[in-house]
Amino acid sequence: ANPVVLFDGVCNLCDAVVQWLLERDRAGLLRYASLQSAAAHELLSAHLTDEEIAALPDSIVLVDDAGVHTDSTAALRIATKLGLPWKALGGLLVLPRFVRDPFYRFVARDRYRWFGRRETCMVPEPGVAERFLDAGEPRPPIADIARGDRDAGRRTPVRSWALRFVIAYLILYMLPFPLTLLGNLGRIPLIGDIPGLQPALGWVLGLWGSMTNVLVTSGADLFGLEVEPAVTGSGDQTFNYVELVFDLSMALVVSVAWTMFVRGRRVAAMTFDVSRVLTRYYLGWFLLIYGWVKVFPLQMPPPGPDRLLQPYGDSSPMGIAWTFIGASVAYQIFSGLAELCAGYLLFWRRTALIGSLIGMAVMLNVMAINFFYDVPVKLFSTHLFLYALFVAAPDLPRLVGMFGFNLPVASDCRRAFWRRLGWNGRVVRLTTLALVGMLTWFHVQDGISNSRTRGILAEVPRLEGIYVVESFTRGGLLDRENEDADRWVRVGVNMPSIATIQRANGVAVRMLMAMDTTARTVSFYDRGGQPPQIPQFEYTEPEADVLRLDGTFEGDSASVVMRKTETGALLVERGFHWINEFPFNR
Repeated sequence: ANPVVLFDGVCNLCDAVVQWLLERDRAGLLRYASLQSAAAHELLSAHLTDEEIAALPDSIVLVDDAGVHTDSTAALRIATKLGLPWKALGGLLVLPRFVRDPFYRFVARDRYRWFGRRETCMVPEPGVAERFLDAGEPRPPIADIARGDRDAGRRTPVRSWALRFVIAYLILYMLPFPLTLLGNLGRIPLIGDIPGLQPALGWVLGLWGSMTNVLVTSGADLFGLEVEPAVTGSGDQTFNYVELVFDLSMALVVSVAWTMFVRGRRVAAMTFDVSRVLTRYYLGWFLLIYGWVKVFPLQMPPPGPDRLLQPYGDSSPMGIAWTFIGASVAYQIFSGLAELCAGYLLFWRRTALIGSLIGMAVMLNVMAINFFYDVPVKLFSTHLFLYALFVAAPDLPRLVGMFGFNLPVASDCRRAFWRRLGWNGRVVRLTTLALVGMLTWFHVQDGISNSRTRGILAEVPRLEGIYVVESFTRGGLLDRENEDADRWVRVGVNMPSIATIQRANGVAVRMLMAMDTTARTVSFYDRGGQPPQIPQFEYTEPEADVLRLDGTFEGDSASVVMRKTETGALLVERGFHWINEFPFNR
C-alpha cells in the first residue's frame, strides 16, 4: 500500500509542506489526507485505539507498512520516499528521538502563531485530487474541528528555563542601565535641574561600580588571575572576560531559582515584553551613541600627519581599520546613518522588527571588523548583535517562512505590556518621543561641540603638519655623523597629542606627544607610557613654518631644526572621481 501523509488541514505551514511534497514526489508514491477527515480517522483506527488516536500530534503523521510514525520520525521517513538529495536525510534516523524531536516540536508548537491557519481544510487541486484520500469529503469550518492548536504556544520546562536564562543574562549584562541613560540625560537642563538627581545617580552608579569590581576581582581569585579594572580604551581586558563568566554564572543561578519558584511554568507574556522593551532601549541608545559620533565624524578621525608618516607595514590591524574608515568622511557618515536608522526604529514598537534587522546587519559588520582586525571591542559588539537578535527572535520564524519558503505568515497580535497595565497609549508615545528627542538633542549638541574643537569644524592647529628635518644634532654629532637609527629625517605632528618620528634607517614610530604651547615645551614618549616629569625640549619658531627643538632626548643632548612641508599623500589628496579610465590602485 502507498504510504499516507496525514496533515493538519487548516495549518498554512502543513499545507505548504504538502504542496512541496507534491512537486518532488514525481513518482506519485505518497497519498495524503487531512487529520480532521473521516478518511484519516478510518485509516488510523486500523492501527490505533481511539485513545491513541486522540494522543497523536496534530501536525504531520505518516502511515506506512511499518506502522504509524510521528514527529521527526514521520518527517524523515517521508524524505526517504523522495529522490536525492532529500532521500539522504533518512540517515538522520540513526539518531535517537530525544535528539531529533525537539526542533520538530519547537516548530510544530508555534506554527499557527508564526504562519497562521486557514478557515477551512485545504481543497486539493483537480490535477492531484486522486492522491488525496479525503478528496470527496466536505470541508468542515474551523470552528467544527476538534484537533488543531492544543499545543500552540506551549513551552516545556527546559525551554522556559532557557528563555529565563537568556533574559536574566541580557539584563545582568546591561546593568546599571537604565540608570546610565538617565545619567547622560542629566546633562540636559530640563532633567539636570531636578534637585538631588545627579548626586543620587552618582552615588548609586559609584556603588554599583565598586560592588562589581569587588565581585569580579574576587571571582578572578578563583581562577588564580590578578585583575584590576582600568580605563585603557579596551573592552576585552582580562577583567571583562572574568566579568562575563560572573554574569553567566549569576544568570544560571537566577534562572534556575526563577524556574523553581514558578514551578516550571512558561515565561509570562508581560515579563518577556518588558525584557524586550529594555533590550530595545539599551540597543537603541548605544546605536545612537555610535551613529552620531560617526555622522559628525569623530570616532575615526582622518589620517593625520602622524599616520601618514608611518610605514604601511608597521600599522597594526586595528590601525588599518581606523585609517580605512577615517580616510573617507562620507563613508564614515554613511556608516553612522545606518546605525542611527536602526537605533531610532528600535524605540518604537511597530518599527522595532525592521530596526533590529538593520541593527543585526550593522553590528555583524562591526563584529567582523573587530574580530578580523583585532579591535578590542569584540565582547561588546558581539553582545549588541545578540541584543538585536533577541529583539528580532520572535519574528524570525515568520520571516524565514515568508522569504525562504514563500509561506503566508500570521499577523503579530501580541499586546504591549503597558496596554495590559491600562496605561494611556498617547502618553506612552509622547514619553517615548520626548526621550528620543532629548537623546537626539544631547548627541547633536555634543557632536557640534566636539566637531568645533577636534573635528571637521575645527581649524587645523598652526603647528600641525609634516616637518622635514633640516638640521639634527645629538650628543655633539651633526646630521650624518649620527647613526641612521638615531638621526631624525621627518616628524609628523598631529595636535594635540600624537607624533611620528621617522629615522634615517626608515623606521617611523608613532608616539604620544605632550606639548605646552604656553611654556613652549614638548616631549615625545611611548604609547601607553607616562610623559616625562621634565619636558624633553623647549621649542622656538625662528621663522614661519620652522620649529627648533633644544633639549635632551633618550639621554643625549639634542637640537632639531625642521620645516613644515606639504604632505603629498595620495590617501588624503587623491579625492573622488566619477570617471577613471584605469583603476588608480596604488
